Amino acid sequence: MEINCWGDSMAEGYFWGDDVSYPSVLEELTGITTNNFGIRSEDSVEILTRSLEYGDQSGDVMIIQMGDNGGWKNMEELIEQHRTMLREGGADKYIIVSSTDDPNDFQQIWGYTTEPVGLEDTWYEAALREAFGEHLFVARKYLVEKGLEVTGLTETEEDRERAEDGLISLQFREPELDNTHLNAAGYTAMAHGIYELGQQLGYWK
Repeated sequence: MEINCWGDSMAEGYFWGDDVSYPSVLEELTGITTNNFGIRSEDSVEILTRSLEYGDQSGDVMIIQMGDNGGWKNMEELIEQHRTMLREGGADKYIIVSSTDDPNDFQQIWGYTTEPVGLEDTWYEAALREAFGEHLFVARKYLVEKGLEVTGLTETEEDRERAEDGLISLQFREPELDNTHLNAAGYTAMAHGIYELGQQLGYWK
C-alpha cells in the first residue's frame, strides 16, 4: 500500500513551505511511501485527468485536495470529479481535503461571507461533508483548533481573535502574499490532521 496525494500547489508544498509539504510529513508520520502528485496551478479537470492516466490505485490510500484553481462550474460538478477519481482509481480508502482559504477572502474562489463563520461549516465544506462524510478532512477547522498545539507554536492574542472568526493563524501563512498557501509549520500541522483522520478510518496505526 502507498499513499497518493493528488492536488495542486497545496499538495506540492509550493510557495513558502521551505521544501516541507504535507505529503512529506505524512510519510514520516505513517512510515508508508507517500507519493506527492501535486502540481501548482492545476485545476480540478487537470488533476482528474492525471489521476485517470495513472490508473489503478485500488491498493492505495487516495488523498484529494482540489478546486482552488477552478475547473468546475458548481459543487455538484466538483464532487462528481472527486467521485470519478475514486471510482476509476478503484480506491475504497480515501480522504478528501477541503480548502485552507479564509472564508471571507473574496479574492479566492471560495469567497464566502463578510460575517465571521467561526467553526461552522462554510457552504463548500458543508457540500463536501454531505458527499463524503467521515472521509472529509476540514483543513481550515483543524488548523484553527489543533494546528498550534501539534506544531508546538505558542498561541498569541491575534491567534485567539482569528480563531473566533474561523481564520487560520498567521503563523501558518505568509499573509502579505495570500490567504491560501501555508508555510512549513502550516503544512506540518495539516499532515498531522490527515494522519489523525487516517488513524480513525483504520488506514494506518
